[in-house]
Amino acid sequence: MFGTQRRLHFVVAVLVLAAVLPVWKLLGVVIGDGAGLVASGKAQGLQDQTIPALRGPILDRNGSELAISLPRVRVAANARELGRLAEADPAAEGRFVEILAASTGVAADELMDLLDAAEPDDPWVELIALATPEDVEDASDALLEAGLLDALVLEDSSKREHPSGDSALRIVGTLGPDGPGPGAGVERALDDELRGTPGVRSMELSPSGEVIAGSDSVREAPSDGASVYLTLDRNLQYEVEQVLLKGAATAGAAGGVAIVGRPSTGELLAVAGVDRDPESGELRLAHSPKPFADAYQAGSVFKLVPVSAAVDDGLLQLDSAVSVPQSITLYDRTFTDHDTHPTQAMTVRDIVAHSSNVGTIKIAEMLGKERLYEELREFGFGERTGIASPAESTGILPPVENWNGPDIAASAIGTLQSATAVQLWGAYNVIANDGEYVAPRLIKKVQRTDGTVVDAETAARRRVISPEAAQQVEEALRAVVTEGTGKNSAIPGFPAAAKTGTSRMPSPERVDGEDGYLWSDGRYHYLNAFTGYLPVDAPELSITVLLEDVDDGLTGSTGAGPVFSDLARLGIRELGIAPSNESGVGAPTGLRAEPAVGAPRTNGDAPDGDETVGEVGVEGASYRDPSDSERGDAAADDG
Repeated sequence: MFGTQRRLHFVVAVLVLAAVLPVWKLLGVVIGDGAGLVASGKAQGLQDQTIPALRGPILDRNGSELAISLPRVRVAANARELGRLAEADPAAEGRFVEILAASTGVAADELMDLLDAAEPDDPWVELIALATPEDVEDASDALLEAGLLDALVLEDSSKREHPSGDSALRIVGTLGPDGPGPGAGVERALDDELRGTPGVRSMELSPSGEVIAGSDSVREAPSDGASVYLTLDRNLQYEVEQVLLKGAATAGAAGGVAIVGRPSTGELLAVAGVDRDPESGELRLAHSPKPFADAYQAGSVFKLVPVSAAVDDGLLQLDSAVSVPQSITLYDRTFTDHDTHPTQAMTVRDIVAHSSNVGTIKIAEMLGKERLYEELREFGFGERTGIASPAESTGILPPVENWNGPDIAASAIGTLQSATAVQLWGAYNVIANDGEYVAPRLIKKVQRTDGTVVDAETAARRRVISPEAAQQVEEALRAVVTEGTGKNSAIPGFPAAAKTGTSRMPSPERVDGEDGYLWSDGRYHYLNAFTGYLPVDAPELSITVLLEDVDDGLTGSTGAGPVFSDLARLGIRELGIAPSNESGVGAPTGLRAEPAVGAPRTNGDAPDGDETVGEVGVEGASYRDPSDSERGDAAADDG
């Protein structure tokens, strides 16, 4: 009996303990861990949502818009809520769609198709990617009145617009779904400033995953991106593009580039590129940043470099005479002048003015290949200018240790190396700036949303040749316009210093084992160039024009020259440049006066001897380095 009683007490104790333990655990939760568990449970029901920052605008030098972001709203349907509403009222889904369609202008059938195509377990279905805030407000009011607002899901977004259309678009850059691509111009180069800082919105979710009404709050407000001001002038940019389109069409060109800017500051005022639509064959604004990305064997315009180095080193003066035969042979290559002539004494001035290949090669021989290579680097060739364009090319300047026998001649007349239009523009500004290289610039300033203004760094400068040497070279470049290959380009009152070039382009495909410049149609194709500045007494305008694959017979003066002239006249008018202080176009220049004005006209040259030139490119360009047998034994450039 005693054993039975003991077993009964044991069973009772176990039952009591079993009853007390849950109560004790509950008390422990309430008294001890209750606050933590509540917080944990609440946290599991919270969700953070990114509030996108509005991307900053890209503006021209005067504040005119080139790229702006407009607020937009992503509109979706809460599929679960819409389904619950439809269970109570089968017409609810139709009314929801009709209200959205009426407010946003999107067809009701299109919206219904999106809902029908959604997977059964989709929590929400995107209906409109970029609705305006005004349309969304109207839709929200109408859906609230209809008792359908809970089925509407909205998310902040934005849309990048280009008020100027395609004008300057490849310089500014475009955005993809994930932002700017690797080569997307200023959009990419200054993405850190433009994109701003996103904010954070918190909201509480119900156990079913729905947002609890009134629970959302902004935990961190977004900070919009900065405004980026370019050196471009939007009006001038558009007009330069139109002049280039017209000039390229007149020349029958496959494409071309034009740069207009201020030599003293390196500011680019207009940068244009055109090419032909591969389907229609029509000329259009280029679909790539050609002035920065494409590089060219630009022929005679490179003659600036050996002449500048020789004068700066004291080897020659402007009026020094050089014995110039009709042709010159280096190793197994023969180079000739375009015009037949006996061996004659030519001054440095005449060699430049009439673009003598042989005379320029003899000057290069005085320098030696190491000095010529060094000067090409000093003038900015073979390296990026640092312009705000991720797609910028370095061009091609083979290391001097890789030059073979005839390469010093090919380099002197511009058929060994290649350069971008912006590199050529910067190189000629060395002479305009009394011997100093001033790096081209595209960014003027950045203005942040807190009002802070960060001016762009002043353009990098370096001494290339002495002011005295620059003055002599300028006289030679001026003679190009007054009496040489560019003599038809003079504009009275606006004396210019310039150089022309006409040169062969490498064939895009090898069709001749010995001649890389012979195309599949059995003929040579030519590049026209014209680059310079004005007025010479106080340069205010610097212009570079390149036209690719022009009609047969056109030269740097007759193809690119008219475009240069039109751009000069346009720049004089738009920038309000006054006539030169000089009394006439042919008067000598002397020391620079205060900035005055200038622009040239049209030039009529005939091939001056850069016999081979080719378009190159960075990233996918079709450049082939010509073999030794292709580097210039024919005179096909008239400068």
